[in-house]
Amino acid sequence: MTEETDPDDSASLGTGRKDTNEITRAEFGFEHPTTVSVDDSIGLTITGIAVDTVDVRVVLAGQSDRDWESNATYDTPDGRLDLESATSTNGGTTGGITDLIQRATPAEGSGPYEPGRDGDELTVHVEYDGQTLGSTTIERTFGSREITSEAVTSESIVGRIYEPPGGEPAPAVVVLHGSDGTPADGIAQLLASHGFVALAMQYFDWQGRRDSLPAELVEVPLETVENAVEWVRERNSVRGPDVGLMGSSKGGELALLVGSRLESVGPVVSVNGSGVVWAGISRREFPPGPSWTTDGEPVSYVPYTDDRSVWDVQPPMEMEPGYSQSFEDADEGTIAEATIAVESIGGPVLLVSGGADGMWDSVRLHEVAATRLDQHDCEYEHLVYPDAGHAITAPYLPTANRERTGQFVMGGSAAGYAEADSDHWQRVVETFETLRA
Repeated sequence: MTEETDPDDSASLGTGRKDTNEITRAEFGFEHPTTVSVDDSIGLTITGIAVDTVDVRVVLAGQSDRDWESNATYDTPDGRLDLESATSTNGGTTGGITDLIQRATPAEGSGPYEPGRDGDELTVHVEYDGQTLGSTTIERTFGSREITSEAVTSESIVGRIYEPPGGEPAPAVVVLHGSDGTPADGIAQLLASHGFVALAMQYFDWQGRRDSLPAELVEVPLETVENAVEWVRERNSVRGPDVGLMGSSKGGELALLVGSRLESVGPVVSVNGSGVVWAGISRREFPPGPSWTTDGEPVSYVPYTDDRSVWDVQPPMEMEPGYSQSFEDADEGTIAEATIAVESIGGPVLLVSGGADGMWDSVRLHEVAATRLDQHDCEYEHLVYPDAGHAITAPYLPTANRERTGQFVMGGSAAGYAEADSDHWQRVVETFETLRA
């Protein structure tokens, strides 16, 4: 695609080569795809530039009313700028447009970036001396527009299933959300775009809108997920005997736990999860009961410490000290009973941890699983990103303001999240590619 600028004929750019009077519609333009998935890099080339240096400013419009922006300056000695390979002259921005997107910050206010359900809109402005030489817009989607999806509201399964383009049977992955209770539709859409049937399921509901689901993350039946795995396997659109599991935070703990119990589960991905089972999360009582049950009986778990001084109860709450103290206070027998038998998982395991996790020490908790996998010579990988926190997510989204939300301290830095988001995602896809073997 090529889009052309609409130059301001009255402005002189003051360079030795051309001014705006000499820029013609045929010369100045953009070459880029009209639509791109958020997890893909963006090839963008600007041609016909009549000045030696330009400012490139990106504006991202997501779910909220606020625009997110970033900019960088580039030399253009030959009148052409390939943003896939160029390095900025003011801050070392590399990685093209995707790097600028990750660096974007809101013009006002705080809080993390919220992409729309279907993606977001990216506008790229090319400027010189405060004047706009040209601009272009790219639509960013969560995966291919050819993905199909449908809501699932059976008696025991709530969520949405996404199927890849083409109509051919494909391997399947069940995607589990964290303690926020919101189904991970965006991740499921991206996995579908990579050729997987993906179910973004919900296993509890803070809002109490689903009578079939627990209202809190307490005493959630493991059968909820196990039934979903078997339901997905039986679909005509699914091929292969095994299903993958992916979860973040408490969903990562749940993915490892269910994967250790079901022979029909192959590869498992846990992002900032835990190799031990923890107590539940309740807004109504402390301490709460177990997170999970099986056949109506509690799954063994590590209880929360009685030392209230380590629990930060004023928002934004930093939960890591409470979890770490609880781990220290638990006796060896309790830890042993709560440790997940990850060696029973039937496929490769990918553990992804933020080294600056403010919710719980995911590196330490994942190392419990890694040690056990090592002892049994199982295939696994533990990716640790020292400067990332608890909010690792899909690549190429803005990473500013993730360190804390209105309610929780998530930890990490913008640069740490930028590295973790873009680096871990390829390994996620590769891990689930083993389902095709």
